[in-house]
Amino acid sequence: MKASALPVIASVATGAAVGVTAALIPTATPLAAQSPEVVVGPNLRVGPGQFNEPWIAASPDNPDFLIAVTQTGGLSFPDPALAATLAMRNNAAFLSRNGGVVWEPITLPGDEPGAFDPMVVPGPDGRMWILYCYVGANTMGDLLGQSVRSDGTIMVWSTDDEGATWTGPARLRSPVPPDHARIAADWSDGPNRGRLYVVWNDVRDSFIRDDFQLFVHTLDDGGNTVSEPKLLATIPGGKLVATEPVVLSDGTLLVTFYQYFFPLSDEKNAQMPFFTMRSEDGGETFTEPEVAFRVGTHSWPYAQTEMTSAFTLPIVAWDRTDGPHGDNIYIVWDGVTGGYAATPGTSDIWFRRSTDGGRSWSDQMRLNDNDPPAPGGPLDDRMLPVVEVNRDGVVGVAWYDRRRDDTRRCWELFFTSSSDGGETFAANVPVASAPSCPPPAHAPVARVHNVAADPDVKDLTEEEIAKMDLVQRMTIQMAEQSRNARAEYFGDLGHARLEVSFDNARGNQPGHYLGLAGDANGAFHPLWISRRNGTDELFTTTVEVTASAPAAPAGEETDVTGELLVVAGPVVYDAASGTATVEVQLRNVSDGVVHGPVRLRAEGGEGEWSFEGRIGSHDRLPPGGLSEPVRVELTTGPGMDARLDFRVYGKVGG
Repeated sequence: MKASALPVIASVATGAAVGVTAALIPTATPLAAQSPEVVVGPNLRVGPGQFNEPWIAASPDNPDFLIAVTQTGGLSFPDPALAATLAMRNNAAFLSRNGGVVWEPITLPGDEPGAFDPMVVPGPDGRMWILYCYVGANTMGDLLGQSVRSDGTIMVWSTDDEGATWTGPARLRSPVPPDHARIAADWSDGPNRGRLYVVWNDVRDSFIRDDFQLFVHTLDDGGNTVSEPKLLATIPGGKLVATEPVVLSDGTLLVTFYQYFFPLSDEKNAQMPFFTMRSEDGGETFTEPEVAFRVGTHSWPYAQTEMTSAFTLPIVAWDRTDGPHGDNIYIVWDGVTGGYAATPGTSDIWFRRSTDGGRSWSDQMRLNDNDPPAPGGPLDDRMLPVVEVNRDGVVGVAWYDRRRDDTRRCWELFFTSSSDGGETFAANVPVASAPSCPPPAHAPVARVHNVAADPDVKDLTEEEIAKMDLVQRMTIQMAEQSRNARAEYFGDLGHARLEVSFDNARGNQPGHYLGLAGDANGAFHPLWISRRNGTDELFTTTVEVTASAPAAPAGEETDVTGELLVVAGPVVYDAASGTATVEVQLRNVSDGVVHGPVRLRAEGGEGEWSFEGRIGSHDRLPPGGLSEPVRVELTTGPGMDARLDFRVYGKVGG
């Protein structure tokens, strides 16, 4: 291993391209080569509120114990009067002790406001780790009188008793403002078992203009021993972004990160370098950064000004099983192609794998199996893929997809899986039971192609731009790039044009990533943002990949009122009509599976409410399972109560 004992590990020129795979589009996409049955459970809301950037982890030992973390305050379609600022960013954490059916919010000891980029991961020996980054005046300037942070810019907690008690926070010190910290635990049987690695990048070019850094910390003794930050790499030209580090079964640490360029519409973002570095001595020394491959742009170039948040992050996962694909490493990302006047645009979910610990990588494979968009139709947009490996070595991938909305404004969560180590994948399956849409009255934007030159556009010299700070340079360059991209979009059009576009409704998304965990029974637990109720709420479900569909019992439906607990939720009262609408859910408290059709019937035949589509993809509610809500409307008189006598009917089987 080529290594250095110096604190500064490497400085790399932007032209480095070691190990780059030239092919951008695979000649064949081996989708639907597998045909497993995918059983999706009811979509359940984790808790009230407005959220973004969720992440989830499952206990490696107890399939019932899950931890979810998220930023608070949704980023999609914000009310202009309540637009989130850095000072308003906070994180939230939730625990579930029954496999994701019911969640409880927790407050970590020593937590402070102004947190962002949360993450949670499992470690060996029953320990779970939570990480928050924190905002200070050293992040983006002195906003609202924020104090400068040096210690505690990143905080880490851990629990080894399923959330009964917490160790921490371990306060990591950073010499520059941190961004997008990612964590990994050492599961090996080597001398560093249980060690935690925290990799992060700087927010901006703090020391030298156009030079960007990557750092690493190590935590030992359950977070009680924290190292000083080590500078891993300095690479000029564009911002570095840490992705999920991996610790292989022999204790080798693989650090991964990628680089994007300002502004986001820069053509270099069509070929963003993805780097790897290795350490075989517990993070003491590292190989120099190597460009393993390149990833494409995340957003439509010509629409950059309307879709400023529409770029996502590559996500990395590792197979920690001892099966045939153990130590495989998988990465997913989304990439945009086309989208100009003469070509229908598409956004695809891409995948690569490494079977040799990150030394080499497969050609990229497209995972979405939808048909190409029709010429002249709306841009086809999908984004925020996440990848995870369950206890059986099954690779699961989930992402937001707009294929089932002809206007491409509403998204749903989709899923695919691979049981052969990422060589082939199964057909795409929708996970969300309801679409997530922008506000119905969300206004489009206007784009104008002018024949006349704009007299207000000032061409600045390179010397003038060089004197500006990063934010000023980004503003100037973004405007120039957008003008150039628009000119390419309109092409050789010889007349002026006013175009009204809903691209701003298609491109918004809540954050830069979502969550996916595999539990000790092998079930996947996606964690995503849904706007089905009008705000960016946090939802989860179970996704089981099985060899065959679960069979429903034969026979007639029966009275299952004694098997199902009826849970009443919020009540909406309309005084004018004298009606009260109650959200009702069913919870299976029996030892058997309740199969549909499940109906709640009023005694005397005065009404019936079906739970079709509310108990998962295969119309079954397992023991402990909770249905999605159904709205029951009751009539009340002035000052008079309402009453509904009912029974619940369904089928009970194994």
